Amino acid sequence: MATAAERMRALRERARRGIRRLTVDVSEDDLRALAERGFEGAASTDHDRQAQAVGLFLTHMLAASIGRANGVTTVATPLQ
Repeated sequence: MATAAERMRALRERARRGIRRLTVDVSEDDLRALAERGFEGAASTDHDRQAQAVGLFLTHMLAASIGRANGVTTVATPLQ
């Protein structure tokens, strides 16, 4: 676990670089659905692998959204 000084240093660095921290609550059903759509890490019991799978999914959805805004057709679909 990071010390208070390390957490504060990381917070200042993120602020300096303009990086925002995002917390996303994901249910077991959502993780299962992500795994079924090819984001295999979502099915893992390792929280880091789950976080990577969710991050990859969000990145794909954002890219698809930006692509649609620019007239590009994509195949990514949100969870229903």
